[in-house]
Amino acid sequence: MSALSSNTKYYKEAYTLFQQCTKKDDRQDLANKVFEEASSTTSDTCKIVKSCSREFEQLLPHVTLPTTLSSFFDRLTETDLDDFIRDRSACFVLEKLLSYLPNHLSTENQQIHTAYDRLFRCICENFDDYIQETGTSHIIASTISFLHPLINSNDNNEYEQLIDGGRTPKKFFELPADWNVDEKLREIKKLIKKNTNYNEFVYATLLRTCGYLNEKLYIKLVDHICEKHYSEINLEHILDKRSSFIFEVLLEFPSEQRNNILYEIVLNNIDEIYLHSIGNFFLQHLLLTLNEKDLIEKIYLLIMNDDRFTKLVEKGQIRLLITFIRVCERFHCHYEELISRLKLSINCTNPSISEFIPSVLKLRAENPETQLITKDGSLVVQALLRAEKIDSLTRQSFLSLTGEQISIIACHPSGSHLLCQLILKSNLWSILRQKNFYDKLNQEYTKMACDKSACWFVTQLWKSATTIDQKLQMAKSMAKDFQTLRSHTYAKFIAYEMNLTAFCSRPDQWKRSIDTILKKHALFDDLDDDKPKKKKKKKF
Repeated sequence: MSALSSNTKYYKEAYTLFQQCTKKDDRQDLANKVFEEASSTTSDTCKIVKSCSREFEQLLPHVTLPTTLSSFFDRLTETDLDDFIRDRSACFVLEKLLSYLPNHLSTENQQIHTAYDRLFRCICENFDDYIQETGTSHIIASTISFLHPLINSNDNNEYEQLIDGGRTPKKFFELPADWNVDEKLREIKKLIKKNTNYNEFVYATLLRTCGYLNEKLYIKLVDHICEKHYSEINLEHILDKRSSFIFEVLLEFPSEQRNNILYEIVLNNIDEIYLHSIGNFFLQHLLLTLNEKDLIEKIYLLIMNDDRFTKLVEKGQIRLLITFIRVCERFHCHYEELISRLKLSINCTNPSISEFIPSVLKLRAENPETQLITKDGSLVVQALLRAEKIDSLTRQSFLSLTGEQISIIACHPSGSHLLCQLILKSNLWSILRQKNFYDKLNQEYTKMACDKSACWFVTQLWKSATTIDQKLQMAKSMAKDFQTLRSHTYAKFIAYEMNLTAFCSRPDQWKRSIDTILKKHALFDDLDDDKPKKKKKKKF
């Protein structure tokens, strides 16, 4: 064993260096090297990770080499696994590893398969012990869910999923037949039935995996759980911290319990559910799993009660409000009516349409006079902007915003992110860009370029400008303050991106260069549009 591989001090120092890295590529390179060293045959991988579990847990999301992760997983031998899983810190590294490995199954299937089988055998042999502890039971759950592996998107964070509102389906990797998935699910089911310890989280994970892969096994398991633990399903079960795990899964797949019991409980007890910390999340999950417009209509009528909707906006969790907005938009369930009702609920006393967006941005502000933007408000506006067809109130309000109002939004961290998302992901941007959006900001570009938050928005404005007039508008406005911009901490990067030095000294040459670039981009866009789209095969 090399001194480097066995020395845990090396890994702690490497993590300290990792924290000092400012560039994404540098962080990824360092993470790859650390995991590669820990996975080498000369390393005592189990001992190293147990000693440096915190460091490895933080480095893991930055590892980009598939072979490195699969080799690391493969280094957990039969003799090490049990000790590794029982360690209260190291088990979290394994849990996180199992969530990232599915992204590499297409290239590293065989090595991952071999290592997984070892893990599965270890879980089955020590099932009675593992299910009793929190950390080890999470490893059981991760091992089960790996049989229907979710492919994580690197660009999809927690808030992106929230604002998406369930429109984008999750992607799963289909394991080959030699994984014997059905046999493994039945084996876990037998172990659970024999065990006297009831762990809701493990049961819920097995239920969800069976729901995706084996409908008959899912129904049998649901019936078994309900007969043994929930002979009479009631509101208390839904609002319970632990049993709610089970009932959230029941919402995802058809069953007699879901269709005839759970839906009725929700409709008859909406007041007890929608403001409750757990019931609120349960109702959000219900909305995301619904495909029946009739049921959505019933829930809409219940929530749109004047007093109930006002409480939802003022006191309810922001997640439920955003989910409700996105689901109503996706199913065309009184969407325009909902936005009008939202305007009334946020105390938007000013009848001017332009005040709608600024009023939403102040949602739940402690002091609305001074706090112009809140995180909750910016998330709600992002949800409105993500609609396929933007509602008339949101569209007109954005069109009516003044340059000063846009600048104020851009100079707030949450507001800057909101405006960047408007450019990158909203259908409204193409409409705003055709109007006088760039002209409005003529007096604001320099101020925004010198602001820590707004500078990102200015960069996106420059990149998304599609005409020479829009580029010229920005360059002329900012060239007046060129000396200030070129030496400013944030603005100097934008000045470099726009090549303002050339604009100030050789404006005609700069214009020809920009014009050429825009024409090339337009040509590539036209070529993409002209490509024949594949026809979908008809299903008979």
